[in-house]
Amino acid sequence: MKQSILDIGHFERKVIYFVQKNYQLFFFIIITILALLMRNNLRYFQSGDYVYSLKPWTDYLEAHGGFLGLKSLESNYNMPYLYILAFITYLPSSTLAKIKLVSIIFDFITAFLVMIIVKKLIKPSKSSLIPYLAYAITLFIPTLVLNGTVWGQCDIIYTCFILLSIYFFLEKKYVGTFIAYGIALAFKLQAIFVLPVYIFMYFKEKKFSILNFLWIPIVDFILYIPAWILGKPLAEIFDPYLMQIGQYKSLVLNFSNLYSLLPDNYDFFATAGLFLSVSVLIMFYSLLLKNNTKIDEKNYITIFLITIMLCVYFLPSMHERYMFAADVISVIYLFLYPNRIFVPFIIWFINFNAYLPAIYGFGPIIDFKIMSILYLGLLVFLIWDLMRNMINKPESALIRKKLSYQ
Repeated sequence: MKQSILDIGHFERKVIYFVQKNYQLFFFIIITILALLMRNNLRYFQSGDYVYSLKPWTDYLEAHGGFLGLKSLESNYNMPYLYILAFITYLPSSTLAKIKLVSIIFDFITAFLVMIIVKKLIKPSKSSLIPYLAYAITLFIPTLVLNGTVWGQCDIIYTCFILLSIYFFLEKKYVGTFIAYGIALAFKLQAIFVLPVYIFMYFKEKKFSILNFLWIPIVDFILYIPAWILGKPLAEIFDPYLMQIGQYKSLVLNFSNLYSLLPDNYDFFATAGLFLSVSVLIMFYSLLLKNNTKIDEKNYITIFLITIMLCVYFLPSMHERYMFAADVISVIYLFLYPNRIFVPFIIWFINFNAYLPAIYGFGPIIDFKIMSILYLGLLVFLIWDLMRNMINKPESALIRKKLSYQ
């Protein structure tokens, strides 16, 4: 029978077969290209932080010899990020493009880490698209796109190293766990929000020495040595930590937490808020330690998420970017508990709602007081759900044990 010119040919069949066989790779490539195109389209926006901080710092470094300018630069950002700003002064292109490119690169590294963590935890079939969907969702989280590509901020960097630390923990590579966490803390003080999880891991798991915690200050000190060699006094190297702690004298800035419901009286509420935050964390971890069940890897993802959210909800002087790591970790949570899809969406909306006034000067979409109550309700649900899962496990194990004896 004569073949029509419109019939599919041998070459087309081979192409279709190749695409079907490698559909995961094609999905990965297409998502990556689309995410890059979107970021390229949004990268021209100049935020107030870029105009008044990031660009002047980079211009100063460029005018004073790049890395040589670090010794005299006054900045409230930690040295590892200032190394990056010094490095990009040697590269072509505009300052705006280079600063945002750094964050964009870490966007993709972080999305890849989310992908391999999801793959490790849910153990899908080799042909499954689920880990690649986690990669895709991470790249299109609204606050992740706004934070780096639009705002020009670098919260993705410390978050990336927190994700790397979690990955090493899941692989039971504990030295790598604490080195990666030390790097995260060296970039941003906000990484301290997850420190309670590592302390809890030590007591609960009993699988690594307390000496591993020494990697945190060791890594930090090593990262500060180049600035010290260049002539930056040690006191000035550590100043950003102290500046970040006491920089803001408002109870809350563009965010929906406990202090959205209170008068903005920093002197009256700040110290009490700090004690309240510590007390809430102690109570939460006391509940976890009291429970004799073995906490599985999925539970740890939830504990990371809850800990960040507790810190940002109860600590004074928080603002919109401080819950950024929760935005990313909630993607992992989504794939571990797909029937709780509302959890990550509420987290993303809480933070997106806070980004609008900070970046564009309008909004929020919903009043911060209402969002604060929603945030608290979500926290209560997450803690209740975690404890319920942990309590049910030993009962099931006990039943199975009794049945085995009969």
